[in-house]
Amino acid sequence: MPFTHFDAILFDKDGTIFDSEQVCCDAWLATAKTFDVHFTEEMFKKFIGIPTDECNRMAHRDFGLDFPMEAFILETRRFISTQKRQGLPVKQGFDNFFRYLLENQMPVGVVTSSGYDSAIESFQQTSYLQDLNVLVTIDDVTHPKPAPDCYLLACQKLSISPERVLVFEDSKAGIEASLAAGCHTVAIPDLLELEPALLARCLDTLTSFDQAYKILEQPALIQTNV
Repeated sequence: MPFTHFDAILFDKDGTIFDSEQVCCDAWLATAKTFDVHFTEEMFKKFIGIPTDECNRMAHRDFGLDFPMEAFILETRRFISTQKRQGLPVKQGFDNFFRYLLENQMPVGVVTSSGYDSAIESFQQTSYLQDLNVLVTIDDVTHPKPAPDCYLLACQKLSISPERVLVFEDSKAGIEASLAAGCHTVAIPDLLELEPALLARCLDTLTSFDQAYKILEQPALIQTNV
């Protein structure tokens, strides 16, 4: 089918393409148990959509300034790296939707709050990376999500206006970044429930990529990202 509404589609990585937020949560829970420090899944949820370095600083404040945070971080990274080597679980329907876009010659990209090396590691057991037209990581911008810089940069690299770009995001920070950049934004919530007021500003809210095709089939678009 011809895509008349969009000239490119961008995806967040963690929690959107990959079911990696749960992997990260499991890493933190397991490591906290090893270090005999209190940490729960509810505590992890406040990290979702936040750059890793900031999450580590937040946890260090909670655990106490005398806590061996560097050793804790190394242990969580080992846990996550092991999972990445085995292959991160892909979110329901993403693979088929991604292949559908490629078959229809739609430019695609990833905009993530992960660092470049971490992003590459996430994709190592997939072939998605080689098909991306653009990859923007936190290493490419001064101001991460929820600032719009990352999405504006991706649009710039693609030479496409933001209003011609469709973005799929799972987190509050990511959605706010995409909307602020002027992109059409679809929410696919993951571990964290999103505020109704924020979802109301999105083009649509989906439970999986199995529902994503309908976005491309809409006869007209209403500009909602104001």
